[in-house]
Amino acid sequence: MSEEIKTQILHAWNRYMSQESRRYAKNEGSSTQHEDAFKLFRQGIKNHAKLSKKEKEELLASIGQPA
Repeated sequence: MSEEIKTQILHAWNRYMSQESRRYAKNEGSSTQHEDAFKLFRQGIKNHAKLSKKEKEELLASIGQPA
C-alpha cells in the first residue's frame, strides 16, 4: 500500500514540476508561488498518516528536499 502511495506522490510532484517549468518558460507565476506550493507539498508528505518516517524521508530526499 505504501509503495502505491509513494508512487502517487512522486507522480504528482513530477506533474507539478512539469507544469511549473512550462510556466517558467512563459514567464508566468512567481518564485513566491512556487515556494508556497513546495511548502504545502512538503508539509503534506510530512503529515501523511500512512507513510513511515523513513518513507517520508525518502520521498523528501527524492524531490530534492531533506526532511
